[in-house]
Amino acid sequence: MQKKTTTNENFLICPVCNSISDQWVKLPKVLLYRCLACDHCFTDYSSIKHEESYSSDYYLNTHKNWFENPNYPLFSLLSKEIVDHGAKIILDVGCGNGAFLKYLASISNGLELQGVDLSDSAWQVGNITFLKGDFLTYQFQNKFDAIVTLAVIEHLSDVSSFVHRIHELLNKDGLAYVMTLNESGVLYRFANFLRVLGFTSVFVRLYDAHHLNHFSRESLERLLTRDGLFRVLKVVDHNAPLAAIDVPVRNFILRFVMKLGVAVVFLVGNITKKAYLQTLVISKVG
Repeated sequence: MQKKTTTNENFLICPVCNSISDQWVKLPKVLLYRCLACDHCFTDYSSIKHEESYSSDYYLNTHKNWFENPNYPLFSLLSKEIVDHGAKIILDVGCGNGAFLKYLASISNGLELQGVDLSDSAWQVGNITFLKGDFLTYQFQNKFDAIVTLAVIEHLSDVSSFVHRIHELLNKDGLAYVMTLNESGVLYRFANFLRVLGFTSVFVRLYDAHHLNHFSRESLERLLTRDGLFRVLKVVDHNAPLAAIDVPVRNFILRFVMKLGVAVVFLVGNITKKAYLQTLVISKVG
C-alpha cells in the first residue's frame, strides 16, 4: 500500500504498525483516527469522556442481548478445534459470564478450564475456575494449550502488549483463537455509506466509545504476525446471532424493519465472505 501524507499536526501513532495516523471522523463522544500506512481505524483514547468500567452491569444491562444470546455456532466450531488439537488446559480471556467455557465443559470431559475477566461477577462451575483480574498483569500458575479471546481485543488500547502476553502464556504447540469485529465487512461498509448520506445512527453504534480498535482482516493479521510471534492458520468469517444485536428503538414495526435489514446485511456478508465478525486461529512461530 502506498503511504499517504498528512498535514495534520494532531496526528497519532497507529497501534498496529506504529505509523502516523490522521483524524478521520469526529463523533459526539469520540475522535476516530485512521492509519495512513495500514488503514487501521482506532479511537483517540484521550477523547473518551466516560471510560467503560466493565462491571457486572456491562453484562447484565448495557449489553444484555449479546450475553443472553451466546454464539453457539462459533462455540461449536472452536470447541471442535480445541478438542481435535488435543488441548487440555484452556484459558478464556475476557470470559464475561463464562458462556464459552460452560459450553466447552458440557461437550468434553477432563479439561482444565480457566477464565479471566475484569468483572466482579464471579462464578464457579464444575472444572471451570474464574480468575478476577487484568490478563496483562495477572500471575497465572501455568501456561496453556489453547487461549481463546472473544470480542476483547477491540476494547484494548495496548493491543501489542495483548498479543505478546498471549504468546508468553501459550505452550509451544498451543493455539490461540482471536475473535473481533471486522471493519472490512459488509456491515461496517454499509454503515459508512449511510453516514456519508447523513444517516449516522448505525455508524455511531458500530464505532461506540467502548470499542477502541476497529480491525480489518488485513490490520488484524498484520498485528498478530508483525513481530514474528504468530502465523495465521485459519480465518473464519461469521456473524453474531441476530437476537444478540441491539436495536435502539422500541416501536415494533421499526424494530422489525431494522432487524430485517441486519439479517440481509449478514446474509450478504456470508456470501461475500465479509461478515460482521472474524476469528483468526494462530500458532506460535518456531
